[in-house]
Amino acid sequence: MKTIQSVAVLAIFTIVASILILSGCTNNIEVGQEIEVELFESKTELPSKIRLFFKVDLPEDLQSAVLEPSDFEIYEDGSRISTLESQAKIQRERGDFLYSSILLLDLSGSILNNADLPKLKEAATTFIDRTMPAAQENLYGTREMAVYWFDGEQEIHPLVFFTKNADTLKKGILSIDENISTDVSTNLNGAVIQGLNIMSSRLEEIRLNEDISTAGSMVIFTDGTDQAGRVSTAEALDAVKYTGNDQAVFTIGLGGEIDEEVLQSFGKNGFELAEDSLQLNETFLAIAERLESESNSYYVLEYCSPKRSGEHELELRALYEDRMGSFKTDFSAEGFTGGCSID
Repeated sequence: MKTIQSVAVLAIFTIVASILILSGCTNNIEVGQEIEVELFESKTELPSKIRLFFKVDLPEDLQSAVLEPSDFEIYEDGSRISTLESQAKIQRERGDFLYSSILLLDLSGSILNNADLPKLKEAATTFIDRTMPAAQENLYGTREMAVYWFDGEQEIHPLVFFTKNADTLKKGILSIDENISTDVSTNLNGAVIQGLNIMSSRLEEIRLNEDISTAGSMVIFTDGTDQAGRVSTAEALDAVKYTGNDQAVFTIGLGGEIDEEVLQSFGKNGFELAEDSLQLNETFLAIAERLESESNSYYVLEYCSPKRSGEHELELRALYEDRMGSFKTDFSAEGFTGGCSID
C-alpha cells in the first residue's frame, strides 16, 4: 500500500514539476518580441551585386541598437552565403541613403501672442542639433530636413526648404517672430494632410535617383485643436492611417487645450506632451530620440552573389541577441559574372 501511495505521490510530483518547468520556460519567451524586417527594395547590378533596402523594427528594449553586417545572415536557395566571401556591407554614406524629415510648427495666435514662442524656438533648435549631423560628422549628407508652419490659413507655409545644413534650419527658426502670422486660428487637420503630401512628394523626388534609398518622417507641434474646420479630423486620421511604413509621424502637444487622443492618433510613431513651455525642450528631445531610432532602423545592404545564372530565392535574416526576423524575395542571376566588389 505504501508503495502504491509512494508511486502516486511521485507521479503527482513529476506532473507538478513538469508544469512548473514549462511555466518557467514560457516566462522566458518574450511573446511578440521578435524582430520585424520589411523589405522595401531589391535591386541587382552587374557583375553580380545585390542591393537590399529594408527596415528592421527591434523590440522596445532594443530601440537604440544599430545592427552590423555580422547581425545578418544571407541565404540563397536555402544555403547560407558567407558574409566575408560575399563582401556584405551596410551602406550608410551620402549617396546611398537619405532620411528626409519635416518639422511642422503651429504658429497660430495662441503661440505667437504669449511667452511660449521663445521656448518653442529654443526647443526646435535643440531638436535640429540632435537630429541633423554637423558638416564634420560621418553621417552628414544622409539626412535632410524642411521646416513648415501653419496657422488658420488654408495652406501651410514653408520656412526652410529641404536642406542638409543644420545652421540653415536654425537660422530659419530664429527668424520666427510674432508678426509672422496674422491668422489666430488653427488649421491642424489640413496641415497634417498637406505635410504628409509634401513628405510623399519629396520621397518620390529623391527616388528619381536610383542609387539613393530613402524614407522619411514628419514631426508636428501644436498647442491646440483644429479651429479652422477646413478639413475634418476623420480625413486627417485617414491620411495618417494610410501613410506607408516608410514614413513616420510624431506629434508634440503643449498645454491643456490639445485633444490628447487625437494627437496620439496623429503621432502613429510617437507622441509627447508638454504640460507647459518649460517642458518643451524635454519633449522635443524625447521625439528627437524616437526619430533617431527610426532613421537608424533603415538599412542598405549590398553583397556579391555567387550565383551566375537562373532564378533564385533570397532570404535575409536579422539576428540580435535572442531575437530573429527575416524576409524572402526572388532575384535573377542572368548575366552575373565574377569581379564583383562592394565599395
